Amino acid sequence: MLTQEELLVAEIEKIGIHYLSRQTSYEARQIRPPQHLLVDLLRQPSSRVRTSVIAVLLAHPEYAQVVPQVLPHLALSDQVTLKLFYTAAVFLQRQHAERLKTFLARQWKWLPDLFSVELGLTPDVPPEDTLYELGLIHRSKTGVMVNWTGTYQNVAHHLLRRWELEQQWNP
Repeated sequence: MLTQEELLVAEIEKIGIHYLSRQTSYEARQIRPPQHLLVDLLRQPSSRVRTSVIAVLLAHPEYAQVVPQVLPHLALSDQVTLKLFYTAAVFLQRQHAERLKTFLARQWKWLPDLFSVELGLTPDVPPEDTLYELGLIHRSKTGVMVNWTGTYQNVAHHLLRRWELEQQWNP
């Protein structure tokens, strides 16, 4: 029996995100619509899968358009998490724009900054500083005392590193 997590990881592999390990060789035949994919990833108990929302947004910035539509249908805690992860993706994209542009080519587009003001972030500071500030806000809003900044950076690192390796393997 395949778990929901395994199904989701197989689906995001179909959209170019291959850094998450899997328990089976199951291959998804189709991908759920972006609004369902983001919500279902966000609701997973495993943090490695939940944080892949960031990777999905970095790899598919066009998914940003469904975020405002999804929010009203989420529990308050999930709304907060989506806003935090989305904002992390915005500033990771700014930090890694050149590398992302290389891999995304025609799919490239800037993620609109939807939540910085609401979250109380300082405008016009370097992305690294904003990500640090966002990590502190994340701790404050969720009560989860982990290194959120490192978590965000880890997602981007794994996504980009895997893409770089795939480029070497398949020149």
